[in-house]
Amino acid sequence: MSFRVLHVATNLGLRPGGVERLGEVLLAMGLAERIDATVEPPLKAPPFSDTIEPAIGARNVQAVAQLAVEQANRVEAIVRAGDFPLVLGGDDSVLFGCLLAIRRLGSVGLYLLDGHTDFWNPLNGSGELSDSDVWITTGRGVPSIGNLEGLGPFVNDQACVMYGHRDRAFQLTHASDDVYTTAILVRNLNEVRAAGIADAANHAIAFLRASGVDQVWLHLDADCLSDNLMPAVDWRVEGGFTPREVISLARSLIGSRLVTGMDVTIYNPGLDTTDYAAGKILSDVVASILT
Repeated sequence: MSFRVLHVATNLGLRPGGVERLGEVLLAMGLAERIDATVEPPLKAPPFSDTIEPAIGARNVQAVAQLAVEQANRVEAIVRAGDFPLVLGGDDSVLFGCLLAIRRLGSVGLYLLDGHTDFWNPLNGSGELSDSDVWITTGRGVPSIGNLEGLGPFVNDQACVMYGHRDRAFQLTHASDDVYTTAILVRNLNEVRAAGIADAANHAIAFLRASGVDQVWLHLDADCLSDNLMPAVDWRVEGGFTPREVISLARSLIGSRLVTGMDVTIYNPGLDTTDYAAGKILSDVVASILT
């Protein structure tokens, strides 16, 4: 398997302050060399706007859609060449371009390792599209992003696995849509651990195989990791997976040969220590997943 790394330097779905440097920092640490990857020319997002579109409840909607198409062109070309794209964000809005690329080629499954469900209707959220990426990609609204090129929903609920979230209590008291009422395979951090990491990984693989999708995308949000080890994220939540747990969950899926590509998001170098201690942990996790 040949890896090709694409850094999408964007903060459009979150806020200014450093998350757009995720790829820059991980590449400077030697991540590409560790996985023997080719590094593609980076993509840079348009400038951030703080204006919320009232009808949608989010910022930068058109800019995110524009970047998603440009990113999808790049990711699609990598996949068509027979290589494995590793997309380094940026915030979670990079997921739109990843899924659009794969959706152009057939049906898509999605496996998320994330400290949040990202299942907010933007009208009830913070204005940040990173709160709503799963809600949008599963076809619940914002067609200007989630139905790009008429290919929405990018992912059906029956082909989506969501593991590791820790924001359930906040959701229930702040008007988030309830992902537990859907057909998505949902397990929070404690539920994954109660099932056992190996069994949870096998369940996810079986679920995705049963969906019959052509390809699966793996989404790794840095905040799925223990907050003690990964404090360099904009929305912190107590608890989280150990690096070993994340590696095990992701490597099992990679080993299943279902996965076409992977993205890494939300680590913010601007919130890290001067020696990028959290970034080094994330780089080690990603390298261990892919080698």
